[in-house]
Amino acid sequence: MIKQFLINSLIEGKEFILAHYKAWALILLIFVIGYFLIKLVNRYLARLFDKLELDPTLEIFIQRATSVILWLLLLVIILGNLGINIGGLIAGISVGGFIVGFAIKDVLANLAAGMLLLINRPFKVGEEVEIAGIKGKVKEIGISACIIISENNEWIVIPNAKIWGNPIKNFSRLKK
Repeated sequence: MIKQFLINSLIEGKEFILAHYKAWALILLIFVIGYFLIKLVNRYLARLFDKLELDPTLEIFIQRATSVILWLLLLVIILGNLGINIGGLIAGISVGGFIVGFAIKDVLANLAAGMLLLINRPFKVGEEVEIAGIKGKVKEIGISACIIISENNEWIVIPNAKIWGNPIKNFSRLKK
């Protein structure tokens, strides 16, 4: 009984493989090509960032975001070739993205402001500044917040959206 079951399973498996080997080979080919394209895009971005001399935090953020987006796109292409209806999947991802985006709008505002701070560089680490009404020395510039050491030696974390939306006084830039 078990022997017959195993023989039938092997025969059905062989028939399935023979019927679908072209589709699986195409999916494997798509995956391999996608993998190498993603690696190529990452290398290109690294070379581009070497020339642009952006802040390392911003470079890492852009590279990771690009990589995640490309892997998701590759996954959608592979699922489409497997015969899965990706229309509903894309609609679900869109609705989920909208809900998550609305829920974390403050975080996204801080990320956007952080990118603007890293690109425009109104201040650098070590400079004396007054931002969001707080005067002190810049300890760290992050993608979502900055750390200031106040004149009273207090460690203050300021969200980037508060910094970008207020006047920034930089006392170190124009020293006489």
